[in-house]
Amino acid sequence: MTTPTDRLLRRTRRRLFAVTLALVALLVVGVGAATALVAIRSLDADVDRSLQAAVDAQVAALDGSETITKEEGEDGTDGTEHLPAAADTVLLVLDPAGAVVLRPTGTIAGLPDHAAVAAAETAGTDLRTISAGGREIRVYTRRVDGEDGAAALGYVQGGFVLTLHERQSRTLLLAILATAALGLLAAALITLLVTGRALIPIRESFDAQRRFVADASHELRTPAALIRANAEVLQREGLVAEDGRDLLEDVIAEADRLGGLVGDLLALAAWDETRLRITPAPLDLAETAQDTVRGAQALAAERGITLLVDDTALGGRTMPVEADRARIVQLLLILLDNAVDHSTTGGRITVRLGSDGGWATVDVDDEGPGIAAEDRERIFEPFTRLPGTTRHGSGGTGLGLAIGRRIAEAHGGTVAAGVSPEGGARFTVRLLLRQQRG
Repeated sequence: MTTPTDRLLRRTRRRLFAVTLALVALLVVGVGAATALVAIRSLDADVDRSLQAAVDAQVAALDGSETITKEEGEDGTDGTEHLPAAADTVLLVLDPAGAVVLRPTGTIAGLPDHAAVAAAETAGTDLRTISAGGREIRVYTRRVDGEDGAAALGYVQGGFVLTLHERQSRTLLLAILATAALGLLAAALITLLVTGRALIPIRESFDAQRRFVADASHELRTPAALIRANAEVLQREGLVAEDGRDLLEDVIAEADRLGGLVGDLLALAAWDETRLRITPAPLDLAETAQDTVRGAQALAAERGITLLVDDTALGGRTMPVEADRARIVQLLLILLDNAVDHSTTGGRITVRLGSDGGWATVDVDDEGPGIAAEDRERIFEPFTRLPGTTRHGSGGTGLGLAIGRRIAEAHGGTVAAGVSPEGGARFTVRLLLRQQRG
């Protein structure tokens, strides 16, 4: 069984871990994406520069030719001078009509690309990517102009097969992704370690506070008991003047209140310190609730409040659960006392018994001022007292509902606050119904 402190620290650690890891992941992904973008653009630019350089070199080799026509040398090779290109670059020399005149570096499917030639005829150059033969080809076409504004002599078109380039790009992306994944894993481990260490002082502070509460409660229990015992002796033996008896009764009442506070503090400290154990046994929650309400009738009657039990939803059925009866009675008394304390004189408190699926439910409804939605969770925190809600001047300790929730959770159930049909507060206890045998 985990304590509320453990749950709080775990939630805090999870949130701190999630926020820190999200920020690191955002940074890693951002840097990785930027690196990939810059690297791939750099590779693309290198391809374009290499291709344009090869075409420009071929155009320079044609410089001075008045026409571009197909000629053969004595050795059967193309007679026009040209420069060699890279192995993955194909160069073509085209006449003004776009027909191939020279193939200085061999052939490739898809070239010449006549759409690129048409674009270069107008713009002078054209750079594009085409698909041919199942491969991506980067194509650069340049118009070869005659002298003194004469008509174009022809075109030089270069093609760069992008297969290797694409492979390099994929390899680069995989390397960046692998690096990012390793970075995130390392960041997760470091963040987990750091957050765990960061919460050690907080845990130690909680432990010190819990020990202080337990020690202080033990120290206060004896003086509180002695004050009450001595005041009762004075009252019983008539050792106080008539005009001081009211003051003596106040002393006894405050001693009782102090004793209740000490008991609540010890219960909380014991729950956190030793993880107070419960002893579940089969019981009828409906019967237990009805007995508890009967026992609390005197408390309600003192303040002119009516306590009712509504079990019509059960239709005569029982509510079998596995629970520690003493703790369940303590939980119900906490809710009833809270309802009485916040009800108006002459009001009514209704305890409704029922079931919801596989859960047994007990609703404690009052006709008091109710609880604002934003406070319905906060009231279960220790020492929480909402201003302006206590009707009968006892003030309370702010510990009862915190203890009640822990009792419910120890049984695998819940207790929550809501709105009653009468407009006041509703506290709902839910415990798992026990499977009945045959």
